[in-house]
Amino acid sequence: MIDVIIIGAGPSGTAAAYALASAGHRVLIADRHAFPRKKACAGGVTPKALALFPYDISHLVLRTCRQVKIIRPGGGTLMVADKDPLCYMVQRKDLDQYSLNRAMTAGAQFRIIDKVISLDQADASLGGGVRLTVSENGKKQCLTAGFLIGADGANSTIRRLITGREHIPGGHPDRILKYPALEADVKVADPLAYPMAFDFSQRIRGYYWMFPRNDHVNIGVYAADAGMRLERKMLEMYAKAHFGHARLEAVKGYPIGVGARLGGGVSEGYGAVLLAGDAAGLAEPLLGEGIYAALKSGQLAAAAIDRALKRPSNALSLYHASLSRLRLDLWFYHRTAGLMYRFPRACLNFARIPLLLRPFSRGYAAGKALSQILLPFQKHLLRYK
Repeated sequence: MIDVIIIGAGPSGTAAAYALASAGHRVLIADRHAFPRKKACAGGVTPKALALFPYDISHLVLRTCRQVKIIRPGGGTLMVADKDPLCYMVQRKDLDQYSLNRAMTAGAQFRIIDKVISLDQADASLGGGVRLTVSENGKKQCLTAGFLIGADGANSTIRRLITGREHIPGGHPDRILKYPALEADVKVADPLAYPMAFDFSQRIRGYYWMFPRNDHVNIGVYAADAGMRLERKMLEMYAKAHFGHARLEAVKGYPIGVGARLGGGVSEGYGAVLLAGDAAGLAEPLLGEGIYAALKSGQLAAAAIDRALKRPSNALSLYHASLSRLRLDLWFYHRTAGLMYRFPRACLNFARIPLLLRPFSRGYAAGKALSQILLPFQKHLLRYK
């Protein structure tokens, strides 16, 4: 019998698979795609996310950024800089392939499935195991395991299956918000001539970005508004203004899963099923960064299941307790995002003050959580949602 099934082979799924397989458990990780596969993602890895990888990924880094250009409403600029790196640029398809390979080397099995059809739990209240029906090469297959980790993104099928009324007596779907993002690659003569940039001057509740790579610049737009529609012409106009042409490649849109309610109100699982990463709404809403939370929640889910497999205990309760620090950090992100997108000009003018800018740059480069960096300003953030 399989100990753990993991649906989704992105950062949260492979982080969990690597940890569990390394601990000697029988792990099956399944995804709808063969790898490598093109993954819609800007590909920025923060210092705190990099520190979570249990193996070296330095060979995947295309560029190390020690300064970030912030374009303020009205067109003024602000440079965030530090002697230590602020961000590492990678290609997500390469990162995901390498992480999956490491999980498989540790002992995890990998299967490609068409879709998840149904999910049943022997005794969900006690975590009594799961029975998963999937379609594989057009045929139904039944998979059973002691535990299941749903790491299948913001549009998680696993979350939908466990939060429906028919699965939780008297319950209802614990919805997450899905903030939209749209990205594209733009070929330019000298990508390294462009700094990593976040542009808040475009009069949207969100921002545009420019992430330079080795042979192109990745541009995109993020909306901190679940109801906003992003269109290709927005990126075409932006590329034309900054690069002189609008020849876009690899245009992709995708949702980012953030918590619909603050203070940990997102669904983290039910019974023997744990949700991780965007499937649990754990991306931060300020910039939409999700790799850190994906890795952290995947590892925490694995640790909870590892303990439950070794000594009978409630894995979901252990997982919920272990997420407390991450939920605290997300609380700060929610408050900061509420303030930032309500008063962007004032916030970015305030951010220019050296007494704030220097600690933020140093803290971010050191891999500190936002809750650690902004703790002195907590009383001001309490007013905003």
